[in-house]
Amino acid sequence: MRLFTVFIFLASFCSSTLHAQKFSLGAKAGLLLTYPNFADAVDHQNTTSRLKPGFSVGGLIIFPLKNKYSFETEAGFSQQGRSVKFTNIGTHYNISTYYFADFSMALRKTFPLKIKENVATNWFFNIGPNVNYWISGKGRIDTDNGITQHYTIVFDKTPGIEYDKMYMNDVNRWLFGLNIGIGFNATTLKNQKIVTELRMTWGQTYLGKSNSASLNLPIFQTEQQSMKFNLKVINLSVAYIFDKDIRKAKKGKSDIKKKLK
Repeated sequence: MRLFTVFIFLASFCSSTLHAQKFSLGAKAGLLLTYPNFADAVDHQNTTSRLKPGFSVGGLIIFPLKNKYSFETEAGFSQQGRSVKFTNIGTHYNISTYYFADFSMALRKTFPLKIKENVATNWFFNIGPNVNYWISGKGRIDTDNGITQHYTIVFDKTPGIEYDKMYMNDVNRWLFGLNIGIGFNATTLKNQKIVTELRMTWGQTYLGKSNSASLNLPIFQTEQQSMKFNLKVINLSVAYIFDKDIRKAKKGKSDIKKKLK
């Protein structure tokens, strides 16, 4: 509920103060690391969480505000996941890959940064809510005796006898979190710039319950079925942005019409 409050506040604030005639459009891509953070003590005792690499791609739109503030909204796609080592019965690993549709909003504050003469550069700090929709997933179980079992994730269905399907029930496919980012931008051409950002996402929603996952393998014990964890993500991204000014475009069209007359 607190994240929804921030989300609504940002939308209301920006709708009343942004310069609607100016905006920036861009595309971005990045590399990320995901860390699963379990909620229950027993999960911490029996598991060792490891960083899982992934990637993100998306588009963005930025509206300038007053006093070097701006409002940014993004939509895209990401590959996240988890890598967990179990030591309660032998040693084996559950390495999962999750695919998400991503949505976010951010309030950004920009500060001047002088790196090179005649090159406009700035650094910035931003904060805002993050929303993921869990589309699908896959993974594998690696045992200490060299056996590997691959699986695909199946949502909201009665568990079957298959060895290659992990059934997920009572999971949260809408996940909410908080983004905090820092970065810098540099002008490349007229009305164009490149932006680099280091962003951290604190996931707030558990992916499921302690018994949400089911896989028909003897080594997949009750402790390993827990989806009661959220995801912490570090994302390093690069975006290329084009600045737009509707007023100048309208003025240009008006001048052309006058000349034709």
